[in-house]
Amino acid sequence: MAVDGWDGQARVPSLDRRIEETESRFRTMADQAPVLLWMAGRDGLCDFFNQSWLHFTGRALEEEVGNGWAEGVHAEDFSRCMQVFLEAFVAHRPFAMEYRLRRHDGEYRWILDQGAPRFEGDEFVGFIGSCVDITPQREARDALGQLNQVLEQRVRDRTALAAERETLLREVHHRVKNDLQLISSLLAMHGREFGDAGPAQAFEHCQERVQAIARVHEHMYQSIDLHEMCFSEHLRALALEVRATGAPPAGVELVLDIGENVMLGVDQAIPCAMVVHELLVNAFKHAFPQGRRGSVRVSCRDEGNGNVAVSVDDDGIGMTSLTGAHGTGLGWTLIDAFVRQLGAKLEFDISHGTRVRLCFAGARASGRRTLEHAKSSARGVAPPARESSAVERLPEPEVS
Repeated sequence: MAVDGWDGQARVPSLDRRIEETESRFRTMADQAPVLLWMAGRDGLCDFFNQSWLHFTGRALEEEVGNGWAEGVHAEDFSRCMQVFLEAFVAHRPFAMEYRLRRHDGEYRWILDQGAPRFEGDEFVGFIGSCVDITPQREARDALGQLNQVLEQRVRDRTALAAERETLLREVHHRVKNDLQLISSLLAMHGREFGDAGPAQAFEHCQERVQAIARVHEHMYQSIDLHEMCFSEHLRALALEVRATGAPPAGVELVLDIGENVMLGVDQAIPCAMVVHELLVNAFKHAFPQGRRGSVRVSCRDEGNGNVAVSVDDDGIGMTSLTGAHGTGLGWTLIDAFVRQLGAKLEFDISHGTRVRLCFAGARASGRRTLEHAKSSARGVAPPARESSAVERLPEPEVS
């Protein structure tokens, strides 16, 4: 029994020395760590801070233990910091928070504090935590946030400016259209003073041209996008209006073969519309003399490669030459000027009636035709011809 008692007494000092050695090694490692370390007991009061923490704050260990460390927390962060700290202790759960802690030179630095509960078996014995200085990251994040706010404000300002410009542009289109309508009315009034003489016809032709320009501005005013318009819709309306006002001869049919969603800007829509207007008027007036029957065809297609093609065909008597009776005069002079403005390629065919075709860049590709062209080009073959489902045949209007 004496031997057994002596053996037990010998082991106690040995166990105490091991515990002391373990604690000493921990404190040595903790003091050498580049991060700020702390420990708290079951009561939530801190009982250990490593040398990195004490060097950072410039305070003695006796000043930091307990709740002394909280004296260095920035006043604006104190309540939130204590709430997070105490709630985690009560719930025995990890936490992470950011707050400002006063450094030894009096400057407050942003700290990321992460703590975790400690257990011995199933028993909660306190918390251990580490802190790192994240001031550079926090300043960068705040600067980025301020930059985002500045950029967002600039976007709002530019959006408002764009809306104002769009409103102004709509008003300009509206006023231009109204001014052109006024000019058209004045031309009509002065034209009536000449009766049926040649000057009266000249005034009438000028009036029709002014109205054609006014219609483009009217479509732009009604368009959702002021940068471009659906020329397909405008061209159809233009052809129908010329047919209604131009009084084509009996037996002459108007055929519309207009593709969908051919988009043009106003700088292209006006000259293109004027070319079609002049060609239509010319065909109705000169291609079908003495009751000759036939048709006038207006076509418009997106070529699928960024180009748009517009043509006016008739199967009338045709032009005797490109400089003959039908190729001179103000109308053809205007056509030549508008074609140059478009930068278009103009083609004539007078072998069977008259066919005038212009092709120019600038049309926005329309979904299906562009997709067909792209797929076919990738295979190295020509795109298949698309059947025109938009062809309309309009016989001459009935005379009551």
